Amino acid sequence: MKATFGKRKKFSTSAVGIAVFVIFLIYALVIIVPYLYALNVSLKTRVEYTDKPIFALPEKPMFENYLRAWKELSSENTSVPMMFLNSLWYAGGMSFFGVFFSAMAAYVVAYYEFPGRRFFYVFALVVMLLPIMGSMASSLKFAQAIGAYNSPLFALLEAGCLGGSFIILYSTFKGVSRGYAESAFIDGAGHFRVFISIMLPQVISPVCALLLADFISLWSDCEVPLIYFPNLPTLSTGLYLYQDVVKKTLEYPVYFAGLLTCMVPTVVLFSVFQNTLMDIQMGGGLKG
Repeated sequence: MKATFGKRKKFSTSAVGIAVFVIFLIYALVIIVPYLYALNVSLKTRVEYTDKPIFALPEKPMFENYLRAWKELSSENTSVPMMFLNSLWYAGGMSFFGVFFSAMAAYVVAYYEFPGRRFFYVFALVVMLLPIMGSMASSLKFAQAIGAYNSPLFALLEAGCLGGSFIILYSTFKGVSRGYAESAFIDGAGHFRVFISIMLPQVISPVCALLLADFISLWSDCEVPLIYFPNLPTLSTGLYLYQDVVKKTLEYPVYFAGLLTCMVPTVVLFSVFQNTLMDIQMGGGLKG
């Protein structure tokens, strides 16, 4: 009976493993197939895209579409390299300042006792859960008043510190022993040095995950750049405006070539930080 029970348990575990593998395989295919379709379309001619089946392979790969996308996405006053730089300071600057400011606020609220500290946590929850409608007009007016309209200063202006990133990092800091900071204080380190050199490295994996998530979201955003800095178009803005040309000319291969080109920085970032993102363990260095 014991042997039979053991065999059944092993078979059950194997069945669960197979089921999980199949689910994740289907999920991976659902994600990969659209990118393969976009790659296939980007190598076609306009005639092949309109007259042949959607999954038909191109007769001759049209790598020239990527060069055309590089040229045709450019506006009258802004080239594609400048759009790339605008996307970089917008997505990179806002994600960096937003996560860094959130980390500082979360660290202070988590470890320091001061009157009203609970208010910041509750306020962050309210801001995250309750939608604030109609604030764009006042935000735009404020950006114009302080000189952040049509300026890279917008990335610093809109980098908030009490949002979803604050909630996540606050919970993370609460799980890190305060003994690390106390040991550094005994050795003579200051508060900012303890935060930068001791405590922030303890939560580097969640910080990198938040940075990457914010960067990808902002990199593909076109609405905010159109409203707050229309004279400094980003790559996503160029693609959005190019849609009007695509609808008239049906140059979808060039459009998909531009989409895949704009996707390269996010893929590179994920490839660089994938080991850090997967290593979410909080290793301890204190002895009780």
